[in-house]
Amino acid sequence: MAVQVDEFRPGEHFGKLLGPRNVDARIKKCSVHEEGLPSVSAHFLYPAFKKGKPSVPELVKMLMREITGFCATKQQRRKAKQEDAESAYDSRAVEDLADWAKDLFIKTKESSKRSGEGGELLLYVFIEHYLKAPLVLSKMRLKTSPSMPVYGADGVHAMWDEKGKRLTMFFGESKLHKTFAGAMADAAESIGWLANNTDARMDNELQLTTGHIDLDGFPPALEEYLLRYLHPYDTEEGNRRSDRFAILIGYDYNVYERLVTSSPDDAEEEFIELYRKSLSQKLRTAQTHLQEHGVSLASVDLFFLPLPGVQEFRDAFNRELHG
Repeated sequence: MAVQVDEFRPGEHFGKLLGPRNVDARIKKCSVHEEGLPSVSAHFLYPAFKKGKPSVPELVKMLMREITGFCATKQQRRKAKQEDAESAYDSRAVEDLADWAKDLFIKTKESSKRSGEGGELLLYVFIEHYLKAPLVLSKMRLKTSPSMPVYGADGVHAMWDEKGKRLTMFFGESKLHKTFAGAMADAAESIGWLANNTDARMDNELQLTTGHIDLDGFPPALEEYLLRYLHPYDTEEGNRRSDRFAILIGYDYNVYERLVTSSPDDAEEEFIELYRKSLSQKLRTAQTHLQEHGVSLASVDLFFLPLPGVQEFRDAFNRELHG
């Protein structure tokens, strides 16, 4: 069926599932060129600076606009837009869908460390924006109660590998901790269970994705073919599927405190210099934890996000979400 698949142009269909967003205005990337670093797909991110300070409040506001896409299916969003197109002035269907999506998030008290859903939303944005892999399974919409946590991968994304002519799956894991090492250790353990199919965890993820895959607008024959990649035992396509693990590590970074006395014009450059110096050790820490759990660096996409305070980010996210 390879020739027929090419005729369907699966890469174009996956591309249509990706929407425009303003990530580059809120998140910046730091490049690193140092010999001897572990070879890995890594994105060294940080909140954009504004008047000499990291613009975390603006980042949180940007995330509010991503909630509907994170929770609702493409079909739900498309139908809401079509319904609103019939009205010259109102967009109530889209607004109602956004309210429904917000209600899926866990309501937590100030300073609660319980919810990591802000990190899950960040990771969704990063995978779509940087890896160009659209979300094909939202765990949020499968929740039966807002207080119910999400189990397994934080989100499942997919893209078509044009070079390898196969489906590539991305399983997300986000950890927001006070320390980088603590976040990385927890993430590596979770990804290790999935990568090694401990207690059939990968099988469960594939089965769940098969039942709820979100490929709106795909020709039925193409969708049927792509689903063959999700059968772990019964198909040749299942043997050829590429599995990757996208990991977001958010952590407290005290360098921000040192910038209080810096001029607004110099603060970001000073931050980048110190951030860049810290990355070699952090990459090696990541490699150590992943290897301890049987996960190869070659199979992961890392996103590092140092924050002035992880708990402050959680609190700001919760306030903006629930008022």
